[in-house]
Amino acid sequence: MSEEHAQVETRTILRECGALLLEDHFVYASGDHGSGWIAKDLVNIDARRPQRLGALLARACREILPSPTIVCGPAVGGMICAQCTSFAMELPFVYAERSMVEGHSTFELRRGFTELVTGQEVLVVDDVVNTGFSIGLVIEAVRAAGGSVHTAATWINRGNTDAAGLGVEHFVFLDQIALPAWPGASCPLCAQGFPVNTRYAHGAEFVEATRG
Repeated sequence: MSEEHAQVETRTILRECGALLLEDHFVYASGDHGSGWIAKDLVNIDARRPQRLGALLARACREILPSPTIVCGPAVGGMICAQCTSFAMELPFVYAERSMVEGHSTFELRRGFTELVTGQEVLVVDDVVNTGFSIGLVIEAVRAAGGSVHTAATWINRGNTDAAGLGVEHFVFLDQIALPAWPGASCPLCAQGFPVNTRYAHGAEFVEATRG
């Protein structure tokens, strides 16, 4: 299957399940704001969708070097995507969990996963990469645990980062959907008084914080 066919199938899956949300006001994990969101949880309702996307992503990663020996994804959102990819690649799977260090959100490997990634070539997978903030923290967590990360992969790249921005040699994605993002302090949607979507992304936390 060509990259174009994989992109078309990926976009079709997003549209059919209503996961592609446009012309709204969202707050991302990085604190940036934007007008679009990929509601990945809608993809995961039918297990056949992430299974298929995992197979497509595994195929896209098949020729990368150095070859990964284990797959890691972020909890909670990216676990299904990463595990489906690991299953298709016939590789072990671990996940990183959020933690707070000196008031800052980060990721770390727990549950004995550190020993599993030490000295291994780790493929870090997330379902949607918005600004690269979350997947970047997972990459840092894997490296802190002694694993090597040369490749990051995702279903959807929002177009706001690249391999260099993530600090890896290869950034593999099935589809790229360019949705603009702005720093919260200079968000044009905020300036226009456009309400924040509190159902998806991190809008609910943002609204609660601004009320205080």
